[in-house]
Amino acid sequence: MAGESRIDPWSSQQSTDYAKIRDNFGLSDVEISKIPNPNQLHRRGIVFAHRDLDVILGCIDRGDDFGVLTGLMPSGKMHLGHSMVIDQVRWFQDQGGDITVTVADLEALATRGTSLKEGRKLALSEYILNYAALGLDPEKTNVYFQSMRPDVQRLGFILGKKNQSLRI
Repeated sequence: MAGESRIDPWSSQQSTDYAKIRDNFGLSDVEISKIPNPNQLHRRGIVFAHRDLDVILGCIDRGDDFGVLTGLMPSGKMHLGHSMVIDQVRWFQDQGGDITVTVADLEALATRGTSLKEGRKLALSEYILNYAALGLDPEKTNVYFQSMRPDVQRLGFILGKKNQSLRI
C-alpha cells in the first residue's frame, strides 16, 4: 500500500521519520540515562527504540535472570548488519543475560536452497566463529540448529498453521 513503511531483514522502504516508525511498530524511545554501561550503538542513537527493554533493565537492576534469543540464517557471508546485532547481543551478555543463538538451517534449506550440510558449515565457519571474534563468550552462549530440535520444529509447525487449534 502506498505510504506505508516496510522494514524486513532484506530491505527497507521507509522514510527517516523515526518517530513515525517508532509509533507504527509500537516501540518506545530508548532512554540512554537508564541503560547501564551503554554501548556504542546506544550512545550514538543507532538503537533508538525498543519494545519491553524496561523489563530487562528491571532484571538487570534487581539481579534477576533474563535471556536473549537471537538467530541467524546460514545462507551467505556475514556482513555489517550481523555484527551490529551481535554488538547488541554481546551487551546483553555483558549485563548477565543468558544468550541463545538459533541457526535457521531448515529455513535456509526451504527458502534459499542451502543444504543442511552447507548451512552447518556456513553457520560454524562464517557466523559462530565471527560471533566469538566479536566478543560473544562461547562458554556462555547456547547455539542450536533448527534441524537438530524436532520438538521445536513440531511446535513451530503447529503454531504456524493458521486457525489451527493447539494439540500437542
